Amino acid sequence: MNRLMRFSPFPSSRPSMVGRRLRLAGAGLIAAAVFVIDTFTPLSSAVAVLYVLVLLLVGEELPGRRLWTVTLACAAMATISFAVAHGEDVELAPTLRLMVSLAALGVAAFLTDRNLAAREILQAQARLLDVTSDAIFIRDAQGRITFWNRGAERLYGWSRQEAVGQDAHRLLATALPAPSEDIAAHVARHGAWQGEVTQRRKDGATLVVLSEWILERDAETGAHALLESNTDISDLRRADEALRRSEARYRTIFNTLAVSIWEHDFRPVRAALDALRAQGVGDLADHLARHPEVARAIKAQVGITDVNATALKMMGVADKAGFFQRLDELLPETDDSFSQFLIAFDSGAPRFETETTVRSRTGEMIPVMVALNFPPDAQGLDRVQASIVDLTEQRRMQERLDRARAELEHALRAATLGVLSASIAHEVNQPLAAISNAAGAAQRWLDRETPDLDEAKEAVADVVHAAAHAAEVVRGIRGLIAQTPADRAALPVDELLTASAGFVRREIAEHGVELVLDQQAADTVVQGDRVVLQQALVNLMLNGVQAMAACPAEGRRLHVRARRDGDEAVIEIADTGPGFPPDAADRAFEAFFTTKPGGMGLGLAICQSAVAAHDGRIAVLPSAPGETGARIEIRLPARSR
Repeated sequence: MNRLMRFSPFPSSRPSMVGRRLRLAGAGLIAAAVFVIDTFTPLSSAVAVLYVLVLLLVGEELPGRRLWTVTLACAAMATISFAVAHGEDVELAPTLRLMVSLAALGVAAFLTDRNLAAREILQAQARLLDVTSDAIFIRDAQGRITFWNRGAERLYGWSRQEAVGQDAHRLLATALPAPSEDIAAHVARHGAWQGEVTQRRKDGATLVVLSEWILERDAETGAHALLESNTDISDLRRADEALRRSEARYRTIFNTLAVSIWEHDFRPVRAALDALRAQGVGDLADHLARHPEVARAIKAQVGITDVNATALKMMGVADKAGFFQRLDELLPETDDSFSQFLIAFDSGAPRFETETTVRSRTGEMIPVMVALNFPPDAQGLDRVQASIVDLTEQRRMQERLDRARAELEHALRAATLGVLSASIAHEVNQPLAAISNAAGAAQRWLDRETPDLDEAKEAVADVVHAAAHAAEVVRGIRGLIAQTPADRAALPVDELLTASAGFVRREIAEHGVELVLDQQAADTVVQGDRVVLQQALVNLMLNGVQAMAACPAEGRRLHVRARRDGDEAVIEIADTGPGFPPDAADRAFEAFFTTKPGGMGLGLAICQSAVAAHDGRIAVLPSAPGETGARIEIRLPARSR
């Protein structure tokens, strides 16, 4: 039988010292007995052959030279016995028996020595099997485990005592990748088999192992055994499975992205740039500018290795097999972005972005934005992904946006002219109305049977005053259009209020409105344009007068108050009209928004602009408890006289 079957990999340990001494003593006694019998008894047989027993007893204890020393001693004793027993009377038969005995001793010593050497080799091999990290066990023809190394103990959890004698496949719940009969036939034909199998640990965990079976046959008996070596690859298979899932996710993302993805092989680019460096090219940008054919030659070497579905659709290609093979097939001859790419790539830049155009399969020129990241080293240049964004719709949207912007600017200019015209009409209308009213009054005073010249003169003075105010308004508007700096001066708040009320005196009288001037800021001044602030106050007072037109005459009251609040002058104008509806107060200062029939919606907007131009604030306040009407407050930066 083969040596794996003949020799147990775990021989018993050497005998103890007492046992060793007993064996040596026994061997000595046998040698002495054989010597005595062979020397002093008249036996005619080859008694010296029994010295072989001595060699068998001391073989394990005295290997090597000591064994041969014992052999020579036994041979010498046999020769001495022969000489003592036969003396000078040498006969053929005893001599032949002596020669046979000596030959037997030599053969026995030789075989014992060789067996001990082979045994030492097998023991070394067994120790190697036992210390290897792989799980190794031997099973006989019936599948029972006859050898179980420490690697198997560590991998599967069963000790040697628990595993030896067990059916290997049943113990490990082995799941083979093919029918066991097919694998057995393969082992019988080729003497070995290798594959991945699934097995079970003692704790129930499942392992994936790379298993190698080697058939050992006994040439004499034909019996066989299988040496099975298993390497745990569970972690490797889990890593492979995770890598496979990751690759599947990557491919799914790659093929479903709305952005075109192209993979390029940039290894020829690296080789070409290295060759230019070797030729002494130091300034790549200057070299490419003077030799544009170099960039074209390198571009022709860049292969496109893969694209996603979005790229196929964008370029008008049915499948990957029909896509462009090289970069120069789709970039126009006049393209200079590739030279910029070469400069960035050669400089070690981690990323490159540019806008260019590509030629589709139908010949259409498509504007695109290209973005790609370079690998940190030369590894991975064979699969560099570039993101390609089609800018066609963006360019169209930009063109439409530019047209819309131009149209909007034109409309804004027209609207601005309209607002300006309406503002001029609104601002000039009040002094013109005052001129008209004063002139009409003067004409009535003069048309009486006895003209009242004093009243007529006063009315004409009002005409002159209103005309001067109209001229100032026009001059202010002209300065606003020409962006002329405003003529600002220190204006006493109480005086500003009195002057503004004077411009609406006739409207207040005609509408039967009671004007209440509550001036509490005698020592307070504001810095500003007198005409602009007066016009804002006049607009607010007129709005209040007109808002009370539908109220009973006895209830019409316009309350104008000025006071100081810290570093601000506060002017409040309140009327007893209907006030602002709740939903209109927030929009009161919007241009063209009005709650007054026939109103233009510009008065409050102009007032807000005037107040804001003086770093002030204007707001609609809620009515006081128990009162109705609108309350508008103006706050302006102020100081003392």
